[in-house]
Amino acid sequence: MDEPVSNLETEEPAPLSRLIREAKKGDLNSCQKIYELYARKVLNFIYRMAASVEEAEDLTQETFLTVFHKLGTLKDDSKFEPWLFRVARNYVYQRYRSRPPVGVSIDMQDDEGREVTQLADGRKTPDEAFQSGELERVVRKAIRSLPEKYREVFVLSAIQQLSYREIAAIVGRSLASVKTDIHRARLQVRRQVKEYLGA
Repeated sequence: MDEPVSNLETEEPAPLSRLIREAKKGDLNSCQKIYELYARKVLNFIYRMAASVEEAEDLTQETFLTVFHKLGTLKDDSKFEPWLFRVARNYVYQRYRSRPPVGVSIDMQDDEGREVTQLADGRKTPDEAFQSGELERVVRKAIRSLPEKYREVFVLSAIQQLSYREIAAIVGRSLASVKTDIHRARLQVRRQVKEYLGA
């Protein structure tokens, strides 16, 4: 005799398009699921552009409040993610119009093959922890020194791992322009980090 099929099987997550449709109708559960899908990505993006975790959290909340308030104006649901990041980007620039945002990290490796995105590890010796902290400071300074148009595409590419096409949609520029600026940003940051490692 066959065993009965369990009703406790995990249900498949709803596709984003359905969540967006339901959220547009005012379904709070769908809004919550969209928030859970994207909150960390948006927070990470803003944090790399903002001055502190607290400010990044505030701007993330403001971003999602605006997104859910204006979701009905989104004509093409397939463009939700670029639209979401554009809203987040606008909040960052509104907040920091009078002072430059602060970058945090890159996707490079040091001369021993370790990612420079790693923060100081508590298991390291005091000297190693100091050197790791110094490298992180150099990386932050390198990103902060990038021109604004380089910095935002660099963060979207290196930190958020978005495609060139997605980044072009977010910043409203041509694909060729985005590719060129990311390349130039990488060269500038790499040069500064290499100078530090060489020293």
